[in-house]
Amino acid sequence: MNRLIGAIAPGDAARLAGVEDAVWVRIGERREHARMGQVRVAAVALALVIGVTNGGLMLLARRPVPSEMRIFTVSAGLSPLASLDVRG
Repeated sequence: MNRLIGAIAPGDAARLAGVEDAVWVRIGERREHARMGQVRVAAVALALVIGVTNGGLMLLARRPVPSEMRIFTVSAGLSPLASLDVRG
C-alpha cells in the first residue's frame, strides 16, 4: 500500500480513490480463505474421530461364529474364477 501511495504524484489524489476499497476487498478475501482453512481442518478432525471410533467399536465387537454356510463365501475358493487365478 505504501508503494501505491508513493507512486502517486502529490497533486493526483483522484488515483487513490479506489485504494481503500481494494484493501478491504483483499482483507475480506484473506478472512474467507482463513475461514475455509478452519472448516477443512474441522472436517478432517471429524473424519478422524469417526474413523477411530468406528475402528475401536469394531475391535470391541464379538466376532461372529463361523456358520455352516461358509462354504458359499468368496474366501472358500469355490468361485469359478478361482481356477483362473483371478484375484479381486
